[in-house]
Amino acid sequence: MRRHEPISGRLTEDIEGRPLAWYALGVLALLALLGWGLARLAPPAPPKRVLMTTGPQDGAYHGYASRYREVLARHDVELVLLPSSGAAQNLERLRSGEGGAEVGLVQGGLVGDEDARRLITLGSFFYEPIWLFYRGPVIERFADLRGKRLAIGVPGSGTHALGKSVALDNGLGEPPTELVELGGLAAADALTAGTIDAVIYVAAIDAPPVQKLLRAPGIRLMDARRADAYIRRLPFLHKLDLPEGVVDLKAGIPPQRLTLIALTANLLAREEVHPVAIELLLQAAREVHGGPTLLNAARAFPAPIDVELPLATDAERFYKERPSLLRRVLPFWVAVWAERMLFITLPLVVLAVPAFAYLPKLYDWRIRNKLDRWYVELNRIERAALTDGIDVQAQLARMNDIDARLNRVKVPKPYLSHLYTLRMHAEYMRRLLLARLGGPTAN
Repeated sequence: MRRHEPISGRLTEDIEGRPLAWYALGVLALLALLGWGLARLAPPAPPKRVLMTTGPQDGAYHGYASRYREVLARHDVELVLLPSSGAAQNLERLRSGEGGAEVGLVQGGLVGDEDARRLITLGSFFYEPIWLFYRGPVIERFADLRGKRLAIGVPGSGTHALGKSVALDNGLGEPPTELVELGGLAAADALTAGTIDAVIYVAAIDAPPVQKLLRAPGIRLMDARRADAYIRRLPFLHKLDLPEGVVDLKAGIPPQRLTLIALTANLLAREEVHPVAIELLLQAAREVHGGPTLLNAARAFPAPIDVELPLATDAERFYKERPSLLRRVLPFWVAVWAERMLFITLPLVVLAVPAFAYLPKLYDWRIRNKLDRWYVELNRIERAALTDGIDVQAQLARMNDIDARLNRVKVPKPYLSHLYTLRMHAEYMRRLLLARLGGPTAN
């Protein structure tokens, strides 16, 4: 029988690394897709501009917003202030997006059920008592204002919304009582001048009209003796004490201890407001409102007190957790970008390291798997060679074909010993078949 001659030529069977290369490309493609997804999920690039609807320029809302603006400016974020008539207009702007307003101070009790679908809250920033200043004899109840000229604030303000409601609830909506739509310092001037008999405010204690009337001669502040009844009926109200002389010890203002009914001023936002803007505004609020006041102890605000709307996720995290290590050791903007990059890259690294560490094992498995296929074929021929009545010539032809194909196999250098071992086993099978045929064996 003719000896098999090794076949060489242009055709080769390459067991080198194309499957590995394709696997590596696949891993890179998956990591790229994951990185794209993480970039979409990551907080967007921090804003450079935030629009806030405030209130009258002579009011507390606008004054506080101006102080927030100074804090945000230190972080290179511009807080654009949009003056308004007050809390009611602020709420309407946030509902409609008028003027691009993203955040705004709104007093408690104004929001409705539908607002929970579009707006979020960052929490309560300070108390806003309901102040009723008046001239003349002592007034103990709102109903005692019947027949008086009562200023209830300008339309669009939170004072107007609550003042009108209080007036109607106490039977003050009809003559001879006169409801005057006047607010701010103009109403304070009208009261001191005697052109109106009383004025109602919903405002912080340091609001200019409140401070003016607390010190105005001949002007009284009503003691809310029925505060408990109002609080039971309206859960968003709070009962506060104004101690004797707390406003001015020397002048004895107020002259006796008074009870106040208060709401909270809450910073509301549209759902799409940037998380970084939320954090910066809360930091500003902590700086502006975190100290003690005449109405509350230190660190009482900001706080999630009156949560009539869903609390923003980032605000909840702000109240519950300490700032991250990066925020504590790095400048604000550096920390923000570092956190954003970590959000994207950390999962990629966690997946990429084991994926690429597995590549050599996969590489080894792929090559050994291909070499093992030859052993499977050799094993079939061996079982056939040991079986009686087989066509030895046919098996020898199969063996010659395998031998020829093995001569065309190429493997990486580390696997050459495996290839030559395979060839030795193939040669052993040829010798076995030749022995069965009774012919000469190969040298």
